[in-house]
Amino acid sequence: MADEGDAGKLMSTLISKMESMDSDMQLLKAENASLRRLIENPNQLLRKAGFVPFGTPLSEDVDVDAFRSDMDTAIIKGGDKDNLDKFSNEQIHEMSWEEIHEMASQHKEVKEMY
Repeated sequence: MADEGDAGKLMSTLISKMESMDSDMQLLKAENASLRRLIENPNQLLRKAGFVPFGTPLSEDVDVDAFRSDMDTAIIKGGDKDNLDKFSNEQIHEMSWEEIHEMASQHKEVKEMY
């Protein structure tokens, strides 16, 4: 008869453990659903993180901003923008190494290091 009491106690313990695991699983499912809703809209997530949209209006007192890609200005290191060769990405990818080295040698200023 003691065996039946122990078996009943074991069975009730297992059932309560399974019920608590089931409630934990339901809690995890609810958290997962809320996280999925959060990442469905990346703009809202970025806004909560403190990022601002790219399309911010220009300042009234600034005419040219070379760091903005939506304007016709660009920052070019050294030299005139008009004197540089104009090649599209496709044209550069189609060039051979000899053509690339020839183009570079036309613009390279050689300095002796002695």
